[in-house]
Amino acid sequence: MAAVTRRRVVAGVRRRLGNYARRLRDVTPKRLADWEEPTTTVGGRPGELTVATVGELARHALGTPDAPGVRELRVVVQRWQAPRPGWSGRLGPLPGLLGHQLALPRAGTGPAQVSVTLADPLPPHRVVAAVLDALRPTAALPAPGAADLAVDGGLPGWLSPGAVTRAPAGPEPGDAPVRPYDLRLLPAGADVPAESPAGRLNVPAARLTGDLTGVTTATGGPFVLVDAGAANPIGRNKYGAKMPTGRLLVDDADGTPRWRISTGEQTVVAGRVGDPLDGRQSAVLRDLAAVTVPAGGVGGSALAATVAQLAMTGLLVHVPDLPAEVAELLGPELAGLTAAAPPGPDADPIDRELASIRQRRAALRRHATALALPRATAAYPALARPPSVTALLMTRRPERLVVALRDLTGQTYPELEVVVGLHGVELPGEVAAAVAACPLPVQVVTVPGDVCFGEALAEITRYARGTLVTKVDDDDRYGVEHVWDLVLARHYSGATVVGKGAEFVYLEPRDLTVRRRMGNEFYDDVVAGGTMLLSRGDLEAAGGWRPVNRSIDRALLDRVLDAGGLVYRTHGFGFLYTRHGEGHTWDPGLDYFVQNPLRQWTGLPPHETFGTA
Repeated sequence: MAAVTRRRVVAGVRRRLGNYARRLRDVTPKRLADWEEPTTTVGGRPGELTVATVGELARHALGTPDAPGVRELRVVVQRWQAPRPGWSGRLGPLPGLLGHQLALPRAGTGPAQVSVTLADPLPPHRVVAAVLDALRPTAALPAPGAADLAVDGGLPGWLSPGAVTRAPAGPEPGDAPVRPYDLRLLPAGADVPAESPAGRLNVPAARLTGDLTGVTTATGGPFVLVDAGAANPIGRNKYGAKMPTGRLLVDDADGTPRWRISTGEQTVVAGRVGDPLDGRQSAVLRDLAAVTVPAGGVGGSALAATVAQLAMTGLLVHVPDLPAEVAELLGPELAGLTAAAPPGPDADPIDRELASIRQRRAALRRHATALALPRATAAYPALARPPSVTALLMTRRPERLVVALRDLTGQTYPELEVVVGLHGVELPGEVAAAVAACPLPVQVVTVPGDVCFGEALAEITRYARGTLVTKVDDDDRYGVEHVWDLVLARHYSGATVVGKGAEFVYLEPRDLTVRRRMGNEFYDDVVAGGTMLLSRGDLEAAGGWRPVNRSIDRALLDRVLDAGGLVYRTHGFGFLYTRHGEGHTWDPGLDYFVQNPLRQWTGLPPHETFGTA
């Protein structure tokens, strides 16, 4: 209990300090420094690898597919920072592991060291991928099936090092030790084999594009891919009138496509097209509001990959003269959003936030590797779908099911089912008709009223068929993109539990909506219970729902945190927390929610993102 209390106190202090820092940023212009290219990003003695940031470690691993195998490796990350105080990761799986040592800074920031000793040599990228698991959150997007990837030549920046199961080497394609069931990625221009080397199984293969920005298939055009583990809105600062804007230019003056962002005559951040973002680049991008791409410069896949990568971070990208070939690569949704002028600095800050969220959502859905690669290769059509989600909806107020099911039916997420738990109640006739008419798969489970709430929730979870489960409350409102937002946040954050905060609150007795001063896009110890999403496997591994009547959500979060998992809070749009004055398991009173709000509206908020416009 002492550890839990201490963690909550620390988290509360962090939230208050974060709120003060955000308010200060809103009124203080941010001065960005001149960008300096790192002179040496990798160093160290033989058997030792020293880098500045975790992002540079991942980039180094991608550049060493043909390096000789290693039995011992000591990795030093000079500027490591824990995602939240007290967190420590776990070394990823390594065959033949004899021993390892992990040394992290006590304060959660500073040099971190990981040493590994193996029985037999392994490719460096395999070892570094396991080390990365100990230094940053990593959680593969759950799927009922996935291909093993065998990559010829250099590993592309859109792949996480851990995603590559084999990196074959050999002067001829036939010499590569590719297994019959591997999905093989070949360099641009290589002939696509019709059969596997063993000749026993046809293996569809994808060709990398020449600039390593995605894949080209034998049957389709090029697809732009981006590693969302490196390009994402984690730590994104809220839009304020003082946030600087810039110009984005993509060129290949030295024969290598590069991008850079300038404010005036000053370059504030730059990188090579196709490389994953590192910590230094992400830190600058968080403090920029928007960029405009002038006419000229490099187009094609280089520009498309850069636009998609930067849009994933939450940076607003505007391309007034979007070339047709770039628009085709980006897809109609992201192309339309980037071609349209974003809201100006004097616009309602909410409009700017929503424009950013729409862009990042479109970029992640189409270009995040884990979501886009199965679709791009067309090798396994049945796998080219996002993970299935089950919405768990427990109620003692069946009259509220009509609106709740309407919100779930409106979700744009394509793999969604609902399990309704009737806790000691029965369905009225008109509600039963609404349930029967719901186009989503719906199961209705009756649980006796004398069963405690946590046990009842566990009972209906047994009926869930989704890979992921999300808890839904019968009195809250959900915008059409809500489930997609949670799935995307789980992918790029690597957290065990993701959710939204009770940032937008509708006080039904007062017919008033308030926006509370609340941060988002960071790791925390609390999210709203009616938004929690996690895999069913993680839920069961943590011990599931506790059989109690109160603090069910808090109990699960504590279980996850105590087991070393992470909780991530994404943006609060699309979720409207409702207080109606009766039946809440946690009730601090309505006045609690109107203390110093950021915004307020009479009635429901007039924004379609909540499904209330």
